[in-house]
Amino acid sequence: MSRMRALTTSPPSQLNNETLPPRKRPDECEICLRSANGHHCGVASCKGCKTFFRRMCVSNTEFKCKFNEDCFDLSKRTVIHLRCQACRYKKCIDVGMNPLALELKGEEENALNFKQLVKRTRDEEQQENLKICVLETRETNSMQVINMLSYLELKIEQFRISAYNPSFFEYGTFEEMILRQSRFGIADRFGPMPGWPLPRDKIVKEDITGKSGIRDVPDKPDHFSPNKKIWMLINTLTNIEYAKTFMFFHKLDLKDKTILISHVTLICMNLNNTYFAISKKVDECLQPDGTITPQKDEYNYPAFSMAFAPLIRCNVQPIEYVLLKAICLCNPTIHGLSEHAQSIIIPERQKYADVLFDYCVKHHGNGAPSRFAELLGIIPILEQQQQKQKHIHIYHIAPIIAKYDMVLGFLDDIILKSPSSPQKKENEDYISYDLYEQEQYLTVISKINECLQPDETETPLKVRLHFFQFFKANVGETIK
Repeated sequence: MSRMRALTTSPPSQLNNETLPPRKRPDECEICLRSANGHHCGVASCKGCKTFFRRMCVSNTEFKCKFNEDCFDLSKRTVIHLRCQACRYKKCIDVGMNPLALELKGEEENALNFKQLVKRTRDEEQQENLKICVLETRETNSMQVINMLSYLELKIEQFRISAYNPSFFEYGTFEEMILRQSRFGIADRFGPMPGWPLPRDKIVKEDITGKSGIRDVPDKPDHFSPNKKIWMLINTLTNIEYAKTFMFFHKLDLKDKTILISHVTLICMNLNNTYFAISKKVDECLQPDGTITPQKDEYNYPAFSMAFAPLIRCNVQPIEYVLLKAICLCNPTIHGLSEHAQSIIIPERQKYADVLFDYCVKHHGNGAPSRFAELLGIIPILEQQQQKQKHIHIYHIAPIIAKYDMVLGFLDDIILKSPSSPQKKENEDYISYDLYEQEQYLTVISKINECLQPDETETPLKVRLHFFQFFKANVGETIK
């Protein structure tokens, strides 16, 4: 007896190397609400419920409630009906009593209730482990997506700042640009452009001399300079190459690729250019060489600077930016896309939207839905920006570059190529703006062909020039 007393009164440090905090004795049994005397099978309970649970586990009898199966449900009754064995047993299971904590003999382990409860407990443990694995897998997948897009963004900036500067004729046709392999690898071969970004004292602000009011669109084309990039062309090329790096893009038919690229290129370009400038703490159209293009005194500046305000207001973070751009690229609602293309693009957009929402949940908690909606609200502004840029190109730029001795047909394909309109539904009397522009385009072309002399009908530059002159003169008028 004295030896037992000595063991129980010995300090914890003599029994174990670690000092554990004393475990608080429970006050109430979680099953019957009477006084508890400890934890049994993992649950605070009294000796009566402990014994009852063991007795039920080793029984082969299946008990049924004679009432409404709510004998232990205090939300429906004021007093527990303790004599109902079925409800009491169910309550033991519901609060988490673990049958594997019981010490049973061989015959008792073969009891029907024990086998069923053990199987149920193990199934629940497997489900819980599976949920943990699913959560870990989803987080891992999200990180892979974010890392891939972040790496792609680095390649984009390497490409833009590289010494690779194709001449006007190297761009090729729109179809050739889509079909050839991605050119991002060229940046590694050429390396960065020497001396970029240019020091501020070496950046000369040129006067605007052309009719366009845009420095990059003079009345006559400048001589090609390998050290000076025309950023409208380079940025357009960059974002076409960006789209081609996605695996889903190569599963599309050529027609669907063309429709998708013609719709999303300017949107992705504007988001890319705007975020690049904001990341450098600049609220103007900053380019990788250190120049501002376009500048505030140029005709097209208001259209190119539209996205600055929403991105600054939302304080868009780098991960939010790369995911938002991927969502802009994966647009299954574009008119003219085939059902096959939509079936490929829809899960892609959903994937990036899910990752963005998970990111918002992780960093904004209860404010995640509003943050998510705020970020997606930037997309309509990018759509409006793209539409304004198309108008400027049609009415202001194209009549001038039509006179150039260079082939920049891919710009016209991106600006003028409108996806096919969906089938008109019953009782639907509206017409999409894209389709309106397309019909206007075809109508004017036919009128121009009627007006041209026979020997001029085979001159594409003259056709384009007459078209833009005629179309500009008829803006806002119905062409019959």
